[in-house]
Amino acid sequence: MARWGSLAWRPLFTVGILLFPLSCGGGRSERRGATNPHRSPQPGLAAAESLRDFSTTAGRVERFEDVDTVMTLQNRLGSGALNGVVHLDLSARGWGPQLAEVLAQEADLGQVEILELSDNGIGAEGGRALGESPHLGGLRVLDVAGNDLGDAGITALSSSSHLSRLAELNASGNDIGPEGTRALARSSLLAGLGSLDLTMDPIGPEGAEALAASSLDHLHSLFLLGCGIEARGAAALAKSPVLGGLRLLALSGNAIGDAGARALASSTVLTELLTLDLSANDIGPDGARALAESKALGTVRALELYGNDVGESGTGLLRHRFGAGLKQ
Repeated sequence: MARWGSLAWRPLFTVGILLFPLSCGGGRSERRGATNPHRSPQPGLAAAESLRDFSTTAGRVERFEDVDTVMTLQNRLGSGALNGVVHLDLSARGWGPQLAEVLAQEADLGQVEILELSDNGIGAEGGRALGESPHLGGLRVLDVAGNDLGDAGITALSSSSHLSRLAELNASGNDIGPEGTRALARSSLLAGLGSLDLTMDPIGPEGAEALAASSLDHLHSLFLLGCGIEARGAAALAKSPVLGGLRLLALSGNAIGDAGARALASSTVLTELLTLDLSANDIGPDGARALAESKALGTVRALELYGNDVGESGTGLLRHRFGAGLKQ
């Protein structure tokens, strides 16, 4: 599966026959070895773009680029190759569940703060292995995007009692539906999360409602691009008492329509938003007017509306309100 977006790499996202750049996409780069994470407004990270940059100042990054099989990796790990490693990037190897199983048994993984495993096809079996591992207690960033976890895999991962320090979770492109999202929402895993990415997971309105009722009260960045949440899901997020700290909300390609735009515009909760991405959401002039006249979105500095036919009048109102911050 293709890796989905980052704030540095902006792929084309298809909605019907429309193609447009996602500038608020999920948080990983397009190629193994690059580090293009979400930007984080979290205090204390002023000198770094994300927890990934912040953490790696204290230790080295290891990608094992000379390793071409899981068995070879296992042998290297057994010889102490993780000593001093803070950031382990094994993205896009395609090594399947065995990769997760090998890592889950590695005691030295406990010192790793950033673990990137995207596009390996670890599946539900790999999700269970990671969820049961006692060696993930040091993780602050976990990227498992594009791994076919499904509901079973994310449920198993969510049941882990060893991920209490986790601050960033990227589970995009994993075919996670409402059931898996509900399991995630019930999990203590969410308690300390600052950034959550479920881009291109079909969580639907039910999944958005589950997140809105969860314990996400530390969240500053939420990426739900192409998740099918519709107007009902947008309304649930707009009313969620736990999302008041959000600085970035990316909802591109969710068919929220004018009703969803009005719900967000009238939110009494989302009072700290800096970036709001509503691209390709079937928003018309009525929704544009609601956004332009919103009292709730006073902190928004960037509003993305690519692929919405808001008309000349809607564009004029939005431009008057958001100025150069309007992107369409």
